[in-house]
Amino acid sequence: MIKRRGLLAGSVGWTIVGASAVRAQAWPSQQIKIVVPYIPGGATDTAGRVVAEKLTALLGQQVIVENKGGGNTIIGMDLVAKSKPDGHTLLLGTTTLATNAALGLKQPYDPLKDFQPISTLADIPDIVAVHKSVPVKNFAEFVEWVNKQPEKVRYGTSGVGNQPHLWAELLRSRHNLKMENVAYKGVADTLRDVLAGHVPIIIDVVLPTGNHVAGGRLTGLVVASPERSPLCPDVPTVGELGMKDMESAVFYGLVAPAGVPRPVIDRLNELCLQVIKDEGVKKKFADLGFFTTGSTPEAYVAKLKFETERWTKVVKDNNIKVEG
Repeated sequence: MIKRRGLLAGSVGWTIVGASAVRAQAWPSQQIKIVVPYIPGGATDTAGRVVAEKLTALLGQQVIVENKGGGNTIIGMDLVAKSKPDGHTLLLGTTTLATNAALGLKQPYDPLKDFQPISTLADIPDIVAVHKSVPVKNFAEFVEWVNKQPEKVRYGTSGVGNQPHLWAELLRSRHNLKMENVAYKGVADTLRDVLAGHVPIIIDVVLPTGNHVAGGRLTGLVVASPERSPLCPDVPTVGELGMKDMESAVFYGLVAPAGVPRPVIDRLNELCLQVIKDEGVKKKFADLGFFTTGSTPEAYVAKLKFETERWTKVVKDNNIKVEG
């Protein structure tokens, strides 16, 4: 009896594994949808379409982008979290998988339990730049200049609680900078006022700000990436300035709803790594200011946990509040 039960148990085990393998072999059996949790037209949307186009070519199966903006990306992410876990509905995950939780926003899903990260895809690093009237040539002079001003110096960001703003607050705390945030509704408005000299400093991601640095309209002081940005190669990195622990970026990756069979996740991971190794994709991402990355699913999970803890501390330490 014991042997027979053992055989039966083994048969059940093999049946489960076999079913998983069959599902993986059958995937994809229909059109794949990548949900981009932003409106069409921005860098995130463009990145999603670059990935979808290359995946279509690799799979021989159509991969489309569906834009579901709103709610600080919560609407699009909720759609994916509640989708059938068969690998045909995916999410272009962004930093908000970590920052929304850090900000204490009410979410109808658990970002660490209701999603299965597949692979990181790309980072777009943060940058500090100043108007040409600011009498500094480097970051050390900038710190000294800020703290010599009789009143707090204003710096512009593209919104309260977004990743560049959180990094700006971390930077401010690290150097005891006497600065206060002027939050705009987008980077275009921020740049308009900084270029006009109404606000002396911008802290945002490297595109489009880096283009204005390269064009000589702003002075770039530091980028928060491991390598210099090709958009503004004369600007030093945080590592070069002895602040490697201050590396920071808006990051993107491909994410599935929880419950997708592991063989499908592994196949998707392989495909993601092929996508980001493609020279054409690298060029398109570089033009957007991105560095391509790539990871295992486990490394992506670890990154999300690290970023959530990191920004939760910044939010609490600086009493940052957003609506939602």
